[in-house]
Amino acid sequence: MTLDLGITAVSLPEIRADFDDSKREIINWGATSYLVTMTSLLLLFGRLSDRYGRRKLFLIGLSVTTLAVSLAAFTPNPEIFLLARTFQGAGIALLVPTALAMVLSDIPQKHQGAAVGLWGSIGATAGVLGPISSGSLIEFFGWRATFAFLAVLGFIALVAGIRVLNESYLPETSEELNLTTVFSGIFSIGLVTLVLLQGNEWGWVSTKILLFVVMAILATWFFWASCKRSSSPLLDLEVLKNHKYRQVTIAAGFHQIAFFAFFFSSPILLTEIWGWSAIKTGFMIAPSMVLAILVQTPFGILADRFGYRKLILFGGFIPSIGVAWWLLTVKIEPSYLSAFLPGLLIVSLGGAMVGITTTGAALTVVEHQKLGIANAMHQVARRLGTTMGVALAVGLSSGSDNLKIFENIKVLWWVVALTYVLGSVFVWKSEIE
Repeated sequence: MTLDLGITAVSLPEIRADFDDSKREIINWGATSYLVTMTSLLLLFGRLSDRYGRRKLFLIGLSVTTLAVSLAAFTPNPEIFLLARTFQGAGIALLVPTALAMVLSDIPQKHQGAAVGLWGSIGATAGVLGPISSGSLIEFFGWRATFAFLAVLGFIALVAGIRVLNESYLPETSEELNLTTVFSGIFSIGLVTLVLLQGNEWGWVSTKILLFVVMAILATWFFWASCKRSSSPLLDLEVLKNHKYRQVTIAAGFHQIAFFAFFFSSPILLTEIWGWSAIKTGFMIAPSMVLAILVQTPFGILADRFGYRKLILFGGFIPSIGVAWWLLTVKIEPSYLSAFLPGLLIVSLGGAMVGITTTGAALTVVEHQKLGIANAMHQVARRLGTTMGVALAVGLSSGSDNLKIFENIKVLWWVVALTYVLGSVFVWKSEIE
């Protein structure tokens, strides 16, 4: 998923330019439909993976994703591209809750921190390689080659998965999932995600957004009430009663808001205020991802030795130091090495400390038989945090001129620091080890 997001982010302008101007709105909806579909289906597929097999659903997800990106590579029109991206979102929703659950079910608990750290390093590597590989492929072969590249990787992963993955799942129960909770859950999560994604474009006080907000609130209330009444709901309330899991999942949501607010606002500073090109901006921000690659696995090993709580707690406060450095040193004139880079590395260090660590902590405090739904619920919180962070970055990093934009970005930095701290406060007195 990380590789796909990096590749499609770079490819999107080229895709829009390849079709008529009248169809560009459909292309834009490709990204929205992908995220809405993925987030809204996570709970369902997490639940099903625990019941019917994580390996089985993971391989189905790989197949769907590979077929979807193949369709996108050869799409004849924007409508087919939109359909392909929607199916790709469904495929990713099958992969996200099952992949890490399969890994942790085969790893002894004393080594799970290191495994989660290595997992995070691989994700960070994909975050670096995505934009670079996409840019190179577009330069020589065009945007369709980026999706063909994803299709090849998907096919290789599918063949490897069939050969090496082991099955793990909760023995099937006679009682089927309550369909009311299934449909209301998909609908409510989809509405919330849509509001967060489209709020800046449609206007947060527009009639359309307010209508969707009311619908989202009502749908969420109905979903929660249905889950409480049902003996076999989509949302596993027993997992939510685990206060350790609940605390670290809330913390992860806040940390995702902070990370993506910081990550998406940084290019705005470098391109719009300092006037740098997109390529130069990408290389100047890359050290943050390289740092994440280098430290995620050591942080996982430290979590195994000293516990997750200490890393999450201290990691949430470290970005405040980087933000303070930015507020003191970064000016409207370019000052990368002496001002922006030190703050970037400090904020990224704290972000890496809490990023995948919160996921590891959440999944080590639940029963192995429920890793699929537990990871799915955790990932929903993270995905909603992601969309909120992007919405904050776009909404606050705007203005009528460069000075106004710069002042708004400084306000956003305060929000980033505060949100990181708030996330870690949830584990301040936690019993998480």
